[in-house]
Amino acid sequence: MEPIPIYIHTYTLEAQTLYRLSFKKHPTVYHWLKKFQFIQTIKTTGQLTLPADDGYLELIEIAAKGRIVFNRAGLQKEVIRKGVVNPGVQIKRFEIPKLSPGIRMQLKLAEIENQTVFLLSTETVLDAKKYLLPIPFIQYSKKLCAFYFERKEPLLKKLLEAIKGNIFVAIHQHITLQSLLLESMFWSQNHAVQLAIPETYLKSMKAANYSKNTIHHYYHSFCLFVYVVQSQGKQLAEISTTEVNNIVLQISTANNYSTSATHIMINAVLYYYRTVLKLPQYKTEIQRPQKEHTLPKVLSKEDVEKIINHCHNLKHKTILVMLYSAGLRAGEIIDLKIKDIDSKRKVIFIRKGKGFKDRTVMLSDKLTELLRKYYKEYKPTTYLFEGQYGDQYSQSSMRAVLKDAAKRAGLKQSPTLHWLRHSFATHLLEAGTDLRYIQQLLGHSSSKTTEIYTYVSTKHISQIKSPLDDLSI
Repeated sequence: MEPIPIYIHTYTLEAQTLYRLSFKKHPTVYHWLKKFQFIQTIKTTGQLTLPADDGYLELIEIAAKGRIVFNRAGLQKEVIRKGVVNPGVQIKRFEIPKLSPGIRMQLKLAEIENQTVFLLSTETVLDAKKYLLPIPFIQYSKKLCAFYFERKEPLLKKLLEAIKGNIFVAIHQHITLQSLLLESMFWSQNHAVQLAIPETYLKSMKAANYSKNTIHHYYHSFCLFVYVVQSQGKQLAEISTTEVNNIVLQISTANNYSTSATHIMINAVLYYYRTVLKLPQYKTEIQRPQKEHTLPKVLSKEDVEKIINHCHNLKHKTILVMLYSAGLRAGEIIDLKIKDIDSKRKVIFIRKGKGFKDRTVMLSDKLTELLRKYYKEYKPTTYLFEGQYGDQYSQSSMRAVLKDAAKRAGLKQSPTLHWLRHSFATHLLEAGTDLRYIQQLLGHSSSKTTEIYTYVSTKHISQIKSPLDDLSI
């Protein structure tokens, strides 16, 4: 005879924790259990309870002689849930100690008295005055409620050095700096420690014509690596490949890095040892994690249509339509100039896309129509999509536009700008477009990159009949 399972749960009665017994209706077992003096009955439900003490459970198990078995999963469930919600002490993250400046300012370009100057604006003018006015080259405009100084990069460098720790300066996207070293000061202005980053690290990447985005990511990762090396009392040029491996592993594990983030860290570190210091052994001995095989996120045509139709601002709608209709990257959209649109040949010219490659993509008839309406209303001068100062539109604004449109469209997902590019490629593939043409339109160097869309296309998968459909259920 199979033992009867009795499930144990915790039960609170008048601030006292009890065990509550639960089992399928079995009058014999029920009355047998009630004979134990320590077992009580809940009047409203008739369920049996006993003090939350495992000693009592053992007494019952001995007396039952194998006729019942206690299932304690209910007790485990509660403590497991607590453990999931409150995981307790975690591995300490590796982070560069940060300063906490109380004042935030934005650096812009402006024209004052027929001279282009650096303009500093803030909502906390009075607090900023005590730090900025003692600096000889800083002037204050009562009319603009802002500070300004000559547009000279050496002066900007002096400013950052003078206000470090007290004022954080956000640089506006329309400002292009000649000095990469100066730009790196903006990236690291919140660092509370002095990091010995070799100047040759940045100079080498600039000479190799790396994109600003790549340099920024490499520099950020390399700074963290340098901080960990310095905090361990070691010298960059003296640590072995084994030590480099260990430090990268420590950082990626403690900071819960994804595989791609770990690869960026490795690439940033290898660039220093392999390219700057010219040590070839670091190339062959640094271990990399296996790349994850993640599929791109794709929206259905219906969801793309909903998003576009719930974007009522003409400029915003044109941006989203262009992203999807030509499969462009967000950075490629904001770099587009009016002259890059060729309506006669029905093409869009992409200049220096990812990897500094030029390419042409098709110009949809519907997009052409929309662009004409947009141009007539907004009258852009240089860039196709311009910000409030006549400069390039920002990616952060584009992300906000998509987020708002998706929300109003009632989508449960939160799509990113790149999802529209993935959707473009997948929908082309499902319509029968040759993979080689899709590769050319997307600007992929390798066909293997484009082949990922064959895994998300439902064209053939949806036509396969599941064996479940043959069952009578």
